[in-house]
Amino acid sequence: MLTQNVKGAEMVTVELDSDMDGKGKMRKTGNPFWGLGIVKRETLNGVIGYIYANSVNRLASKEGKDEREAKRHPWGDMDDKHLFRVHRKTDKPYLSMKVENVTVHGFFAPDGTQIDESAIRSFIPKKSKSSTQSDLEGEVIPRDYNMDNVRAIRMRGIEIETVSAS
Repeated sequence: MLTQNVKGAEMVTVELDSDMDGKGKMRKTGNPFWGLGIVKRETLNGVIGYIYANSVNRLASKEGKDEREAKRHPWGDMDDKHLFRVHRKTDKPYLSMKVENVTVHGFFAPDGTQIDESAIRSFIPKKSKSSTQSDLEGEVIPRDYNMDNVRAIRMRGIEIETVSAS
């Protein structure tokens, strides 16, 4: 349904449950939460169907900086509609989104118990700015989301529920 309805850039809201035991999500050393199946529940607002290089160059132009060429993504390539980044080895699609706003609703144990965010935050690494954007004041925040973690996508007043999210 998503691929049939999107032509070009489209504003969306995504409901996401991210497994925090995934690669790079939390530091393992000394982390009492590692391996417990903790999930971060969040709502994201942003743009799908966008072209990263165009977004970065538009920002650079606004800031009076030179145009730049985006580097090749380390593990995946965009599909023809720029909706999904497809993993080169597994062919698994990941929803590609330019994130504008994030609301974290909390961290939850598998039994639904909410975990104090201040207790878990110190184990979550900070994301760094892309080298393509290092000299820019603003930032284009590209993220690729495993569709297994997406609970719902809302766009143009339509909600698309996914069956794979926990």
